[in-house]
Amino acid sequence: MSLKIKGRIWLDSDNSSFIGQGKIELLLKIKELGSLRKAAIDMKMSYRQAWENINQINKCTKQPLVILKRGGKDGGVAQITEYGEKIIIAFNNLQKEFDKFIEIQTNNLFLEV
Repeated sequence: MSLKIKGRIWLDSDNSSFIGQGKIELLLKIKELGSLRKAAIDMKMSYRQAWENINQINKCTKQPLVILKRGGKDGGVAQITEYGEKIIIAFNNLQKEFDKFIEIQTNNLFLEV
């Protein structure tokens, strides 16, 4: 039997969830596709849910992570800000450190048993 410790990491702001892996993936899709609608479709998420996630993220910080511009016939534009880029990098670095911690703890668990 093979056992492994698992865990997830996310950051909370006051009484709400600020950011976790799902929201990071949404930010990366927005960066890749340049559109909240396209990112939502690609992630099999409703536009409303995607918009609410971005709105919640932007409300938690002094600076927006995403700027949304309503569109005309070609649709709107979504752009990750410089601050948003920094948050993505910081979260990914934190995730890497967390993954290392989980691996170490998994290895130590079997030494103690």
